[in-house]
Amino acid sequence: MEKNAYDFELGKIEGLIKERGAGRVGLQLPEGIKTVATDIATEISKETGAEVIISGNSCYGACDIDEKLMRNVDMLFHFGHTETFLQAKKFVLREKVPKKVFFIELRSGVDVKPAVEKAVAEIQRDTVGLVATVQHVHALKEAEIVLARLEKKAIIGKSCLKYDGQVLGCEFSSAVVPCDEILFIGSGSFHPAGLALYTGKRVIAADPFTMQISIYEPEELRKKRYIVIARALDAKSVAIIVGMKSGQFELSKAIDLKKKAVEKGLNAYLITMDEITEDKLLAFNVDTFVNTACPRLVEDFTHFKKPVLSVKEFEVVLGERRWEDCFVLP
Repeated sequence: MEKNAYDFELGKIEGLIKERGAGRVGLQLPEGIKTVATDIATEISKETGAEVIISGNSCYGACDIDEKLMRNVDMLFHFGHTETFLQAKKFVLREKVPKKVFFIELRSGVDVKPAVEKAVAEIQRDTVGLVATVQHVHALKEAEIVLARLEKKAIIGKSCLKYDGQVLGCEFSSAVVPCDEILFIGSGSFHPAGLALYTGKRVIAADPFTMQISIYEPEELRKKRYIVIARALDAKSVAIIVGMKSGQFELSKAIDLKKKAVEKGLNAYLITMDEITEDKLLAFNVDTFVNTACPRLVEDFTHFKKPVLSVKEFEVVLGERRWEDCFVLP
């Protein structure tokens, strides 16, 4: 990852540190950006004299603030996400996020137009919903112009997030527009797979960095989840996972699910976890698991030996939801 691929706003960061007289600051970066963390720490320390501590923990989103590091620094800079996610999802952190936490959005300066032009060959219909991660959301208007020139109509939807057209792995309100397909501008499969799964529309993903164009078909993704649900139908015992990450703590929901499971004759247990891995799950003698943390995590667990369900998928197992209603937008 090139350091200049994104705007790290180092001048702004250094100015804030000097303004507040912070002696100790924390940095929290997503996995793909951690490669430049030491370079950033070196520059900040050199320019401000502050002691810089880099979080080595996960950073999956604005809901995943490193609270332990936050308590031990004067300022925490959280990279790659927007703070309004917490307000939009009405998450209540175990420890209120103080004013010493700053969100750095990591805007990309890469030209999105070549990737959009290449993606047009895969667009089968006339109208597309146009969305992006926060790194590219400022370039959506440029993409819209390219599509219009190539006789495709683009619709940039309103969002409950900070920017219109912005999507997260678990928040797709800007994709709810009258369109035939969705064009996603960004990197990775997490966002476009979620868009296809929850909107039921074909998604064309255009990566401006690699120029790779990928296609995500909703029915293929849904079939994989249906298979996991079917595997859980004969379960006699269930463990309900309570995510301990800052914005994913849903203890009340987990307790309610446990009560419902017991009423249906299942042996049910509550388990807390920071990181959900197959090795950790296999340590427990239960038939299936329900994840109340990030709703999108279960899609990474399709290959696990034991079924891991979302809350809505577990409601199908309990007979409280129809199979076809599993994938309403979160």
